[in-house]
Amino acid sequence: MTLTSGTKLGPYEIQSPLGAGGMGEVYRARDSRLGREVALKVLPESFSGDADRLRRFEQEARAVAALNHPNILAIHDIGEQGAAPFIVSELLEGSSLRVELEQGPLSARKASDYAAQIAQGLAAAHDKGIVHRDLKPENIFLTKEGRVKILDFGLAKLAPNARETKGQSDGLTLTSSPTEVGMVMGTAGYMAPEQVRGAAVDSRTDIFAFGAVLYEMISGKRAFRRDTTAETMTAILKEDPPELSEMDHPVSPELERIVRRCLEKQPEQRFQSAKDLAFALEALSGTTSRTAANVAIASSAGKPRWPVFVAAAAVLGLALGAAIAWRLRPAPAPPPTFTRVSYHRGEVIRGRFSPDTKTVFYSAKFAGGAPDTYSIREDYPASTPAGLGGALLLAISRQGQMAVLMHPKYFAHYEWAGTLATSPLGGSAPRELMENVVDADWGPDGNELAVIDRSNDKWRLQYPIGKVLLEGEGWMSDMRVSSDGKQVALFRHPPNVDDRGDLVMVDRSGQLRTISAGWESLEGLAWSPSGKEIWFSAAESGEQWCIHAVSLSGKQRTVYCGTAPTRILDVASSGRALVSTEEARGTMTMVEHGSNQERDLSWLSYSWGPRLSRDGSEMLFTDLSEESGNDYSVYVRKNDGSPAVRLTGGGYATDITPDGKWAMVILPDDPAARLQIVPVGPGQARVLHWGGIQPRWAEWFPDGHRILLLASQSGQAEAVYLTDVDGSTPKQLSPGAPPWGAVAPDEQSFIVDQNGGFVLRPMSDGSSKPIPAIQAEEFPIGWADSKHVFVQATIATGLMIYKVDVESGRRELWQTITPKDATGLRPMNTPTAITPDGRWMAFGCRTQLGQLYRSDTLK
Repeated sequence: MTLTSGTKLGPYEIQSPLGAGGMGEVYRARDSRLGREVALKVLPESFSGDADRLRRFEQEARAVAALNHPNILAIHDIGEQGAAPFIVSELLEGSSLRVELEQGPLSARKASDYAAQIAQGLAAAHDKGIVHRDLKPENIFLTKEGRVKILDFGLAKLAPNARETKGQSDGLTLTSSPTEVGMVMGTAGYMAPEQVRGAAVDSRTDIFAFGAVLYEMISGKRAFRRDTTAETMTAILKEDPPELSEMDHPVSPELERIVRRCLEKQPEQRFQSAKDLAFALEALSGTTSRTAANVAIASSAGKPRWPVFVAAAAVLGLALGAAIAWRLRPAPAPPPTFTRVSYHRGEVIRGRFSPDTKTVFYSAKFAGGAPDTYSIREDYPASTPAGLGGALLLAISRQGQMAVLMHPKYFAHYEWAGTLATSPLGGSAPRELMENVVDADWGPDGNELAVIDRSNDKWRLQYPIGKVLLEGEGWMSDMRVSSDGKQVALFRHPPNVDDRGDLVMVDRSGQLRTISAGWESLEGLAWSPSGKEIWFSAAESGEQWCIHAVSLSGKQRTVYCGTAPTRILDVASSGRALVSTEEARGTMTMVEHGSNQERDLSWLSYSWGPRLSRDGSEMLFTDLSEESGNDYSVYVRKNDGSPAVRLTGGGYATDITPDGKWAMVILPDDPAARLQIVPVGPGQARVLHWGGIQPRWAEWFPDGHRILLLASQSGQAEAVYLTDVDGSTPKQLSPGAPPWGAVAPDEQSFIVDQNGGFVLRPMSDGSSKPIPAIQAEEFPIGWADSKHVFVQATIATGLMIYKVDVESGRRELWQTITPKDATGLRPMNTPTAITPDGRWMAFGCRTQLGQLYRSDTLK
């Protein structure tokens, strides 16, 4: 029944529609008798055809109207127009809790305040014997004054129910969720287990729904949301939601305990009344008034004093019981202990136990040497070369077969790429199987291999080899096969070299499930001996890795967190764990052409990606340390070593204008897909955004106005675009990725990497010209003039910079850069910043030191 403006229902004149749901349509109306505006809900016509339902509707409406509580929507009147009953209530200004939650989680203070008001409204209704049965964010209204109002009290009980029989009207309700209209048994995701089973409900059913709503207010995520209604109901019956204590923003243990108690599966284990719940929330938020306490004290004046002694005795009994419970409490688990395994100074890349767990095989890079694989026996702690000739260890099967990486080339973090090969422990030379592999692990039978490889700029997970289970632009790492061979756990990262990302699980049919998301850094993964948990090392900020465990249902806990970052490498079936402690540092250095005097311009613990103004006086860089949090910070620093100045947080520094006045900042996985232009000095920042285009990287034209943009659009590969500071619609120029300093001095062409080789592309058309002067394993870092580019070649001890004539191919060695301490030095594959005249160069170094430990007490 749809009503138009001017329609009259008794004394109420319809003004405009307000909304519609599973329980009818709502209108703004005017009460002509009292001269006030009201909300009028017209209920479905099916109500009038059922005399018993209509009678119960009137009883419920009168009961709710009698509540007169500030946290419950006030009902003014009921009536019937034609074939449909209607209900008249106060008109509210504001929005539903669902609308506010669409903006993200609430602060703990605001969530506690709203929750206390909801609990007070529930308590008032429960005292009158009224149970809501369909409490959810859509039925909770937030007024502009901050008052919470519970809507539709009593209506859920009246909803049609296919299973209802005469004399059985309670227990099952109808959803009003727009995505699940017509489902019996309430709104999936907020039902209590007894509702799911179709059992009798009472006030404690509302308390469970309240817990689900409070969980969502705090976390921003639904407690039991799954892909289907059936899976959601199963989760309500059998699973617990993820721990609130593991969220990015802190939650007090007291508030988490309240949520957990509300969400107990058995009604008798929840809060037994909404009054108790409201009191616990008020005590937590500090909203219990002193005035109320004083009134309670004053009301006892003049009464016999014997209750005071009874109360004192009760308190003493409670204290005695608490003391006994304290003495009988279980002793806390002792902290885990570790035994050192390795002693050489260098970088540990990967490690695995032999099948008997008495020998450790590991790959490492010592001093300034090349990486290799070593073994350490439990009875002889010296590292011995494993005889693999520089191959890196990937995995060891239960049957004693090794998977190794031949001809390894460094990619990022702990990841190398090369040719997959297999070899028995201590046996023959490796047998090569597959190229372009980054990771591999054995299935339980020792015959099948799961691999991560990179083909045509796509990352793929194959298990077994030849069957692609997962493919995408974002890089993948740390893959491990479950002990039953049915699941593969791995990390998925953004489409750049950042190690932030998610822990996901893929089954053999390719079904993907995210198990734990939103980590700033992920390094190291193993299955627990039981196969019921995945252990992984992750950091919420910087690289302070702790070892975490997550169940297959998503329940998370911390296994170990020490003062040093700790990376899980392997867990044997016996429970013995192999870990490495890590020490990382990112330094930033400036050097003048022809000089070996380095000027250390590092900032905090991890400076990255320096970019220089044209004269080299200003250096833009990104701080990746813990101090800058999950999304990093951008700084600028003068080359004289004066303190760095923070420009902004939330992204990488991609380039600085030639005059040093403006910086570009991009966070590649920014959901808002923004490119920020930030002033180095005075000025107003700009944010550029184009619908459907996700910026990945950007650099300035020499004119400081136009922008060469690397970006992607939905369903398309990355490509090069042209835009400007005014935010003009990006024009696609070419597929591929441009190197740093790609735009030629005359601004008429640019360098782009296509199919593994660099070509010169005009801005005006799609033609291209190869640049054979840039050799394999080299990449350009900037133009010197219209004929020459600077190129960089990475070597084991550092890097070499050449000045190359793009036409003739003539080469001049411009600078050799060799860091003084090469121990733990990662390959220097980040482009060096260089001024056009070649005078100033700024480069970054990453050093990583690690040591192996084993533990039999990690649980």
